[in-house]
Amino acid sequence: MSRYKIRAIILTAVVCVGVVWTTPVRSQEQEQEQAKDANTPKLEQVEPEKPADPKAATTTKDLNIPVDELKILVKPLTLEELRDEAAAWMLVLQKKAHEISEAEVTIKRENQAISQQQEGTDALVQAKKALEAAEQAQKGAAPGSPQYLEGTKKVEEAKESLKKAQSAVEKAKTTKAELKQDETSSKTLEKAQKTGDLETAKQTLDKIKADRDKTVAGSPAYQEATKTIEKLEAALKEFEDAQKAQTGAKPDSPESEQATQQVEKAHEAIKQLLKELGAGTEKSSQELDNATASVENTEIKNNGEEKVAGSPGVVNNQQNLQQKQQDLKKTTDNLQKSTDAESKAKNQLVVTVTELQSQLTAINDRFNAILEELEKKGGDPKPYRQYTKAVMSIDVDTKDTQGLGVRLLAWAKAEEGGLRWAGNAGKFVGIVIVSVIVSQILGAILNRLLALFGGTSRIMRKFIVMLVKRGGVVIGFLVALTALEVSLGPVLALVGGLSFILAFALQSNLGNIASGLMIMAYKPFDVGDEIKLGELWGWVESITLANTKIKGLDGQMFNVPNNTVWGETIENLSHDRIRKFTHWLRIDFEENLAKVEQLLVEIIKSHPKVLAAPAPNTQVWSIEDYYISVKADGWVNKEDFWTVHSDIIRMIQGRFDTEGIKLAAIPKGIEIGREDDTNGKIPHIVSETSVHRPASLLSDSPKD
Repeated sequence: MSRYKIRAIILTAVVCVGVVWTTPVRSQEQEQEQAKDANTPKLEQVEPEKPADPKAATTTKDLNIPVDELKILVKPLTLEELRDEAAAWMLVLQKKAHEISEAEVTIKRENQAISQQQEGTDALVQAKKALEAAEQAQKGAAPGSPQYLEGTKKVEEAKESLKKAQSAVEKAKTTKAELKQDETSSKTLEKAQKTGDLETAKQTLDKIKADRDKTVAGSPAYQEATKTIEKLEAALKEFEDAQKAQTGAKPDSPESEQATQQVEKAHEAIKQLLKELGAGTEKSSQELDNATASVENTEIKNNGEEKVAGSPGVVNNQQNLQQKQQDLKKTTDNLQKSTDAESKAKNQLVVTVTELQSQLTAINDRFNAILEELEKKGGDPKPYRQYTKAVMSIDVDTKDTQGLGVRLLAWAKAEEGGLRWAGNAGKFVGIVIVSVIVSQILGAILNRLLALFGGTSRIMRKFIVMLVKRGGVVIGFLVALTALEVSLGPVLALVGGLSFILAFALQSNLGNIASGLMIMAYKPFDVGDEIKLGELWGWVESITLANTKIKGLDGQMFNVPNNTVWGETIENLSHDRIRKFTHWLRIDFEENLAKVEQLLVEIIKSHPKVLAAPAPNTQVWSIEDYYISVKADGWVNKEDFWTVHSDIIRMIQGRFDTEGIKLAAIPKGIEIGREDDTNGKIPHIVSETSVHRPASLLSDSPKD
């Protein structure tokens, strides 16, 4: 028993020690964890982006707000506010795009009904032609004869054509019924009816004005026409003002509902005036009902009997054949009249669609102003732009030639269509013309200013002037593109890409261009200068960015790449206003050198074009194996250099002959000369001995 007690005491002690030992450790661990949590920086809780609220937008209250005013209005808005504005304009654009889509669907259905009616009309025309052929075949033919049977066959063909016409007209009637039952199409047709009434009212107004001008001023007819004109003008103004208010009001707003009521009221007033004037628009549905009834009441039997407009009778004589032809013609006319009325209604709908597209363009302009400001402040306009790009595209049914013509005419007259692009085209042409004129004027002014600085070469001056003139035109053209609503971003990106490709492909040419710019900047020579370039000797004809043209001594033209020019040693012989000419003479050992030098100075001074200062000079240069080398020089204006150079040679020869002075004779074993054909290159000496001497007796290669 005591043994168990001892064990229990020991176990209790161990448990107590463990509890006492682990409790501080756990407390310490908890404190460390708390301290660690306190020192660990907490991650910021990123709030989700607040969804845009179109109802919070303020700029959509007036959809006709000028774009420039809208840009100023949205400038102080924050990014969140701009998101609200973008969402609101997106809804406006989307609703207008829905209207256009619904109208386009209605146009296609109208085209289907018109096509079906036209098919019926064509079938009736074929039936009438078959009856004419039957009349011709049975004319004077006995019953049962081949001619009579041929006529009966034609009557059967007429019956088949009539069935086709009845089927086509029935389909057209079904299509029209579907259009009436469809609420969207019905509303679209009502809008087209308003457009048609408005156009009819304008045409009626113009006609009344033209008729009034033919009457005597002040007469009762003139006064009556004036009253009618005033009524029509007032009604049209009220209708157009109401339409403008409706277009500028935010959809589903109280202002929009009020404007819609005003449009309806003004439209009723116009309809009433047109009715009083007998100029109401035709009801295409009523015309179709009349044509359908007329076609359905026409019947041709297989046995040669026919019933036209409900009147049966046996087709057994020429009179009956003629009668049914007349009735078919009447039916055809009714159906054609219905088709024309449908076409007119469809064309009115096309005009309405064109107006809606103009409104869509105006909304898109304002939407773009919002998106531009949104992008400036860090927003992402890409989804919006993708949507606008999709809805702004226009799909035209080229099969509907009549509708296409109406669409183009309506677009040309629309303020946001042809008139807008005509204005843009005028701005484009005007900007280009102004840029050409301004760049030419700036180029001329810059040319005069650069001419005042003597350190600027003519070619550099020409290059800068050309750069200003052509660069001005290019800049003007790019600015003019913005008038055509062309974004310069993609254009500049394309130009940058092409520039990179061209720079990579034309690396050697770029080296020539760089050398050309160095030549223009450092001006080692200018156009018209006489230079020595390597083995070439001639006059600089022109300098471009790619090459330099040098006219040789014999009239040759050398095109030298600017890389080669810049890499050669360039000796400019006519860089200054004056130029020094030098002649080398080989004097015989027996001659008096002092007398020779005196004569040379006298000869040079005697020439009228030789300058007095710097003074002419002579110098004994060296003693050679067979002669003494003497140099004589003088200065002239550079334009007189070659004339004086030749004159002095002739004068020296004549004076030396007179004075009896002889030049040194070269032994026959030594031949000194130059190549006959220099080909524009610098002349050089050919000799059998390696003796030092000047280039020639009277050198053709003067030292400046």
